[in-house]
Amino acid sequence: MKCRSKTTSGQACQAQAIKGSKFCFTHDPASGAARAKARKIGGQRNRTPHAGNPETMPAKVRTIEDVLAVLDYALAESMPLENSIQRGRLLVAICGAFIDAIKTGELERRLMAIESALKAREVTQ
Repeated sequence: MKCRSKTTSGQACQAQAIKGSKFCFTHDPASGAARAKARKIGGQRNRTPHAGNPETMPAKVRTIEDVLAVLDYALAESMPLENSIQRGRLLVAICGAFIDAIKTGELERRLMAIESALKAREVTQ
């Protein structure tokens, strides 16, 4: 037996009626709680677990090391995604950000070494 309800377009619903009812699962007024439970379970099963470890994320990003930790996490989260043009662009952007952070970190280290050498020179003079 077919469901006696109509779809939003006004057509007759083509689904099979539930045993003991005139309506299908979607349209049966008595199945409201079961439909809500099914939606909730479906939404939970649709979630993808984190690939990266959220606990390794810094509370605040203030240093190059913090930036690199965020980029590591973003890369770990991006790798398992379905291969697509958007994923490719994201990976390229993450790689570019890694390069910029590494360059900046190297410049900071060099500058600190120069400043230390100048301070040491001032002390000896």
